[in-house]
Amino acid sequence: MSEFQTKLDAIAAERVARQDLMGRRVATSLAESQARAGDLTREAAATVQRLAEQAARTRTAAGWELPEKADPNASLGMDFEDPEMATEPTNRHAPPPEPQARRGRHARPDEPEDDYSTKDWLG
Repeated sequence: MSEFQTKLDAIAAERVARQDLMGRRVATSLAESQARAGDLTREAAATVQRLAEQAARTRTAAGWELPEKADPNASLGMDFEDPEMATEPTNRHAPPPEPQARRGRHARPDEPEDDYSTKDWLG
């Protein structure tokens, strides 16, 4: 029976040694993968930042996104309570555009008889 007990003890010791070895391998692999993931995350963040800056420079250079305009009301020496009002265009009450002449297949020239603004309707 003692031989059997020594074999069982040897098998148990080998099992414990294998589990320890596997645990160390897992811990090493996990640490390496976490370090690599951190490196990849930093590289990706740097790449995204670089591409965003490049896109902003491209939009500005192409005229899609102009730098901040000067305030048209700054020369008046007045401060506005509402910051949105400070950037209102100065010609917001411009007259409406003139209507264009009719075009297309059914267009007809404007005739003087179509103008009834001077017609005396009572006479």
